[in-house]
Amino acid sequence: MRFDVAVIGAGAVGNAIAGKLAAYKLDIAVIEKEEDTAFGNSGRNSGVVHAGFNNKPGSLMAQLCVMGCQGFPKVASDLGIEFRKTGKLVMALREEDIPPLVRLYEQGLANGVQGLAIVGPREIKEINGNFNGVRGLWSEMTGVFDPFAYTAALAEHAAENGVRFFFGKQVTEISGGAGDFRIKAGDPAIGIEARWVINSAGLYADEICRLVGIDDYVIHPCRGEYHILDQKLGRHLNVPVYPVPNDRMGGLGVHLTPQLAGNIMIGPSAEYIGDKDDFADEAAVMDQLIAEGRELIPFIEKRHIIKSFSGIRPKLTSAKQGGFADFVIEESEKAGRFIVLAGIESPGLTCAVPIAEKVKDIIAGKEALIRRDDYRPKRSGPRSIDGLNPEKGCNIICRCEKISERQILDAFDRIVAIGAIPTMKGIRNRTRAGMGRCQGGFCAIRIVELLEKKRGIDPLRFCWNGPESMMFAGRTRP
Repeated sequence: MRFDVAVIGAGAVGNAIAGKLAAYKLDIAVIEKEEDTAFGNSGRNSGVVHAGFNNKPGSLMAQLCVMGCQGFPKVASDLGIEFRKTGKLVMALREEDIPPLVRLYEQGLANGVQGLAIVGPREIKEINGNFNGVRGLWSEMTGVFDPFAYTAALAEHAAENGVRFFFGKQVTEISGGAGDFRIKAGDPAIGIEARWVINSAGLYADEICRLVGIDDYVIHPCRGEYHILDQKLGRHLNVPVYPVPNDRMGGLGVHLTPQLAGNIMIGPSAEYIGDKDDFADEAAVMDQLIAEGRELIPFIEKRHIIKSFSGIRPKLTSAKQGGFADFVIEESEKAGRFIVLAGIESPGLTCAVPIAEKVKDIIAGKEALIRRDDYRPKRSGPRSIDGLNPEKGCNIICRCEKISERQILDAFDRIVAIGAIPTMKGIRNRTRAGMGRCQGGFCAIRIVELLEKKRGIDPLRFCWNGPESMMFAGRTRP
């Protein structure tokens, strides 16, 4: 199979790149080792649109974050996903936190961030009566969104414009060179030829680089763990609240984030690890999350937790170096027409569309791009906000999240439409079924029964998130 462009990685950035290039007369393939989109770090994060004050002035990271934040409302509208502009508060809990808070404010101004202000205890209470701090940095531009819906919508938009996805296909070999790359992926392997290769493999970007003889990059995995709290606490938090960040750790600190569905998220921690696939949750770290969360809102207790999970930052800085390295977005000098995206950690989701624009510009610098007349600038699929408001009289299958049978079947069809492999995780990501207090205890079996009846799936072959995670071992009765 021959394409003009092969994108490796179907996370938010890879999908955004594919959708951006689909506006031109190019045949585009996206190759993803997971069974569906948003199964990697694009689905393991805080779901915050960052304003750009945390990033070093003059850096690509700062420039693209500010662009991404300012453009996000239109992107969300075009994709049909919900975006809530909440604002954000970074709190100085002690007097010694004030100087770094002021430096953060000044850094934001240098980056061109709009809507920043230093506020005192009275203003902090006005923003949210549960907060206590000696000073705060208020960011008007910050907002929250659903990273699952965002990443899936980017994939659907690209697919509607002719992009072809290959899921469950891990890239194992890249041969040839500029203008004539030959890629092997999956088991059984498929062969894909491409004139351009775009390495958007996230945690595995360094490994993909090595397949073409590029050893300039080393990804250092840094795990961040989270708690999700019951929706009944949602009324206590209306804006994301952060501590003053510890620059040494290379994260933004343990913060509290309101989610669109009403839950509160605590995290992430920051711990360098040796295994890129180690998403384990550690008891000591999770206890620490609760302790640090209580510094921001004192009444949080362990009994409020309904789920814990982790994500892994693809950092270019080692544990010894600490801090942040800038994004790498460039055509390799060692392999022409091979574009490297490395170190795309937070605020990568905020920056996804500006990153895609930069990749398009790199290609346009080498060849003329001819715009298609039939390009669809807006996703035509169902609006995600519809998913939160099931039709009257429909059969509710997930009681916690009030998700209907119609929404489950629509999600299944959307998975199939982009060429992904249907899984329970894919259904959950698109509908929130099973993400409530009982975590699928009531609805998981009913979802499988519905899909067996209406879409003909075999329950004994239906997976949680991949071939090693079969949900059922057998039947208890004929």
